[in-house]
Amino acid sequence: MKKFNVLFLLFAGLSLAACARREGSQQETSAAAPAADAQASPQLMALFPAGDQVQGWEMSHKARAFKAGDLWKFIDGAADRYLAYGLEEVVSADYVQKGTGYQAVVDIYQLRDPLNAFGIYSQERNPDYQFLKIGNEAWSGSTSLNFWTGRYYVKITAFEARDPLKQEMDRLAAAVAGKVAVRGAEPAEAGWFPKASQIPRSVVYVPKDVLAQSYFTGGFEARYKAGDREYKMVLVILESPEAAQKALARYQQFLSGGGKAVRDLPAPGQGGFSGKAGYYGNLVAVRSGRHIAVALRVLSEDEGMKLTAELIENIR
Repeated sequence: MKKFNVLFLLFAGLSLAACARREGSQQETSAAAPAADAQASPQLMALFPAGDQVQGWEMSHKARAFKAGDLWKFIDGAADRYLAYGLEEVVSADYVQKGTGYQAVVDIYQLRDPLNAFGIYSQERNPDYQFLKIGNEAWSGSTSLNFWTGRYYVKITAFEARDPLKQEMDRLAAAVAGKVAVRGAEPAEAGWFPKASQIPRSVVYVPKDVLAQSYFTGGFEARYKAGDREYKMVLVILESPEAAQKALARYQQFLSGGGKAVRDLPAPGQGGFSGKAGYYGNLVAVRSGRHIAVALRVLSEDEGMKLTAELIENIR
């Protein structure tokens, strides 16, 4: 009986040890290559730095994925803005660096196309940020680094402000950007705006309701500063010259209906009008084909005509 008990205890001990080794092995595997949310697309997951690819950085928890329909669970309050830019999916993963204990979160947003990726990036950048050449362009703050490349907008956020950690975030960002084969490019329209007095990196893409008008279905805006005065230029792009003509007439009617005096202009382009628009003050709006050029907060009609004429000339 004693011999049987000894053998039983020995066998039980070996079994427990084997179980412990299996559990430890599973934990090690999970730490090195954690599972992703069931709805995360392999294409997006492949963009994350894997294993020890970036100086000891490893994914520390299961990556989370959100489709357009449940985006509010991830960024409640800002979801509508991203959906307007054709957000298709976002994946988010927590990272930790062995040795230093640094932590960061990597969020990868997949948009409909490069134009919309540039668009959401342009909406959130500030000309006063520090800019880096990562992807097509990146901006860096004390605890954040955002960039766009191809159809992707990537945000990397740290939990403390340290110069060494900022350098590590640069490396993480470069690793993600390096996996995107087709980078795309800044929209050509961004280069059409007059350069004199333009605030650098102030051009944004607006996917709908430009100047809060539903019939201005998409376009670009640029900001300017001359001394203490700021003004703005807008390029609305419609699907056809006929649609642009109708939209410009509706905008003129809208301003006239507010009791603002407007004056018809035969040029530049196919002409338009000058007038006032409440908050935006003096404006000139003219059409060239399917494009509408608007100068807002200008000193005079002459200045507005000069600015819109230059913008129209640059359209290719």
